Amino acid sequence: METLMKTVQRFLYIGNDAPFFIDGPHTPLDEEVGKNVLRPIVKLDGQESPNGTEVPKGVESKRKEKQKLKKAKAKAAKAAKEAAAAEEVETATGKNASEPAKTEPVEVPAQPMSPILALLKRTIKNKAIRRTDECLFALAYCAREFPTPEERHATYDVVVEVISSSRDLFHFLEYYTDLAIDSEYAGFGHGIRSAIKRWYDKHTPLQLSEMLARSTSIKGWTHADVLTKAHVQLSCPEKASIIDGVRKRTSQLLAGKRTEKQKDKKVKQNATVVEGEEKKDSVPAMSEALQRYHTMRQFRSAPTISKVLDYIKQHGMTLDMLPPHFLRSGKVWEALYPTITYHELLWAALRLQDFRLLNPDSTHVETYVAALQNRLTDLELEQIHPVALHRIAMLYENHSRYESKKKELFHHALDCPVNAKVLAKLWSAVEHSFSHHPKTGVRYYIALDLREAHTKKNVFRNSIISCFHASVMLAFSIYKREKDVTVMAFTEEAGVLKPVEFEESMTWLDAVAHCQALLLPKTKVSLVAPIARAEADKVKVDLFITITDSLIRVNPLRTPPNEALQDYRKKVKLSLSRYAAISLSNHVPSFDFTSCQDATGILEMVGYNDNTPKIIEAFAKNLFM
Repeated sequence: METLMKTVQRFLYIGNDAPFFIDGPHTPLDEEVGKNVLRPIVKLDGQESPNGTEVPKGVESKRKEKQKLKKAKAKAAKAAKEAAAAEEVETATGKNASEPAKTEPVEVPAQPMSPILALLKRTIKNKAIRRTDECLFALAYCAREFPTPEERHATYDVVVEVISSSRDLFHFLEYYTDLAIDSEYAGFGHGIRSAIKRWYDKHTPLQLSEMLARSTSIKGWTHADVLTKAHVQLSCPEKASIIDGVRKRTSQLLAGKRTEKQKDKKVKQNATVVEGEEKKDSVPAMSEALQRYHTMRQFRSAPTISKVLDYIKQHGMTLDMLPPHFLRSGKVWEALYPTITYHELLWAALRLQDFRLLNPDSTHVETYVAALQNRLTDLELEQIHPVALHRIAMLYENHSRYESKKKELFHHALDCPVNAKVLAKLWSAVEHSFSHHPKTGVRYYIALDLREAHTKKNVFRNSIISCFHASVMLAFSIYKREKDVTVMAFTEEAGVLKPVEFEESMTWLDAVAHCQALLLPKTKVSLVAPIARAEADKVKVDLFITITDSLIRVNPLRTPPNEALQDYRKKVKLSLSRYAAISLSNHVPSFDFTSCQDATGILEMVGYNDNTPKIIEAFAKNLFM
């Protein structure tokens, strides 16, 4: 059971059943891998696992617990029935007629939550997770494949609790319908319909109106589709009016017109009215939440800039609701700066550059720079990592909109020079982010491959950032944040490392200049060298990180450093020491784990993006593997 749970944890965090992580802006979820990982633990109630292997340990005890719970429920029902019968007898004979029958309540033990559901609740609520697709797929798989109705309904309860956005709901339903082929039932049963109803009902009327008005189609699903398919009917009149408004056009909503079903119902009611008698049709007044939904719908089709500005100032409309053609207006951006997130404010530099709003002679430059400065504290609140800021600053500095060469080919950048004030403010935000990201308290040992060729070799799926700058940023961001960090560099001699002497007072440019002075024409990288050096220096390390351009180049035998890591654990008496090897440019798995008896605690990573530090932090905290 423990081994299966570790495999599930790995899948939830890195989307793979092997210790290999590669991520990109559009990396799809591998459903086949998810099925293979989840199938053994979801179907534990059978005598054999689906692949014919023996049932894991603990299944028999789980079956006994269910039988014991079933007997307890039957006993409680029998005791209640006997108490009711005794009360009827006493009432009939007149004994103790004035006093209610006293029956001692029978305690029914609560059914323990399935381990996989408990893990899903804990994981999906964790902010360190890179995305929720794997968790949503696992929830859909449990809802479809759990062998007992009790377990499936427990899954629906978890769905209602943990799904927080329209995007997550639509993705869950997409996976739920995709898995219908395996379960041989494609419809929405009572359980899922009830869960969807409870999910909508847990929102307040204002929350419901905001969510329904903001949402767009995702994975082919809309809220109108979900509400229709699940036959959602809420008891709260205010919420019901909003649900009804989703099925109407904005013009119908404004005029208070009924839907077709309401018209048919009205016709049937009027059929019994005496001929010649007229019945007045009164239009009920809109509630505050329904009015909010109507206003947001109208904002999507605002005709003029003045109308857009009125909606933003009076009703607090946000960037995601704005019609795209109004993004070229500097006045609209000025109205949005106080309300958008700081992350959106940073990415806005790339759009504003394309719209010529950041030209040296533009009056909008000072407004944008002031917004970046005045909202700098939001950088800490949103916990934006230096890697994310580094990518934005590099894109703006290189006058690009996208990191991918293919996308940039279709992006016709205007001849607009980079504004020095904006660029300086972006790099200032990068400096500010180093010391305000949350600490993990983990002891790091980082080894860098500082070869001169890395300054000209770009990161995988990134035509802007070199392997040299990416490796320095990853190491320096950890050094500035954590208390116990050792940074070393490989040399021309095999197994020999030299220290990279970062200092607390260093800026990003200082760190880059310091590492440039350490560049070598050639280096000899050994994956076990950091472990051997830490062991020789008697340094206790929780996480080793080796960063190079290609692991297959420096490790042609594909041997992971598991033996050296296990020996180190025994000698320093640290059972949770881990090793992360980062390949910045090569995207093919480099380690061969077939000959390893135990490869726990080793992870291979590819690329450089916002999710890279998230996975490193989760791995360092022992959240998976």
